[in-house]
Amino acid sequence: MIPNLGIPHLAFHLPPHIDNVQRWAKRTRQNITTVQNLERAGMRCYRSANGQTAIALAASAIQRLLIASGIAPREVDCLIYVHTLQGSIAPPPQSLPGLLCDRFGFTNAEAFSFAQQHCASALAALRVIRAMFVNRPQMKRVLLVGADVMPLTSERLMQGEGILGDGAFAAFVERGAAVNRLLSIATHATGTGWRGVLVHDEPGQAAQHFFTARSLIRQMIQQAHFTPNDIQRVLPHHLDLPAWRRLLGSLQIPQDRLFAANFARIGHVTVSDAFINLAQCRDLVPGKPLLLFARGAGGFLAAALLVR
Repeated sequence: MIPNLGIPHLAFHLPPHIDNVQRWAKRTRQNITTVQNLERAGMRCYRSANGQTAIALAASAIQRLLIASGIAPREVDCLIYVHTLQGSIAPPPQSLPGLLCDRFGFTNAEAFSFAQQHCASALAALRVIRAMFVNRPQMKRVLLVGADVMPLTSERLMQGEGILGDGAFAAFVERGAAVNRLLSIATHATGTGWRGVLVHDEPGQAAQHFFTARSLIRQMIQQAHFTPNDIQRVLPHHLDLPAWRRLLGSLQIPQDRLFAANFARIGHVTVSDAFINLAQCRDLVPGKPLLLFARGAGGFLAAALLVR
């Protein structure tokens, strides 16, 4: 039996240093076409860690989550750390999940990391969490935390679709939660591999991403016995805003359902976008479904359907 899970508490941390596309392009000697493409994609600024580490960002998000939720560290059964960049994980024999457990006193929590789906890892991890709850009836609460820091400013460009910013999120996934209840999760992997953020997708691959995302979302909505018009909000990853407009049009979801405010305000924060949006979207109606989505480099897609 699939347990009744939800995400009752969320928090995130964004570094205070804000940079914009124009300054970034000047420093990294980008041409005007790149800047224009980024602005068309909805990008205006991004957050820079400016020397902070991934573990520091993650710790800040966790601290905010613990204060806001009032949950004691001993009540956390498991910690799962998600990331995309290799520099965002401590090298062996250290363990970044272990370091976080030590810092906050999660003495009852097992801990591991999950990054194989790149930017889609946080949503894909919900499948792992759901399986854990199915097989462990005694499990009550999992702490899902994600953080990334881009070490090289010149590599923040995501194929002209956006700018990669630094940041972190933390969320409790709980059994029997009354809000943000998890209805379904869907993932897709093409197996094409990752050739790096600076390599442009061929037009055929970009088109395939579009059709695959549409099929994945449509199938998930149907399996949950909803229609596209039932979706009250779509919480996207912050890449290529025009493509999101086209995708919603293709799915016949009204354009005003897209939560797009954070494209220009925050930029793309790898594994964190959907959870940052969930924390900031204030006009959600109880009882109506909402869609979280993420795409990872290499052809990974993940979507989750929640009900407020």
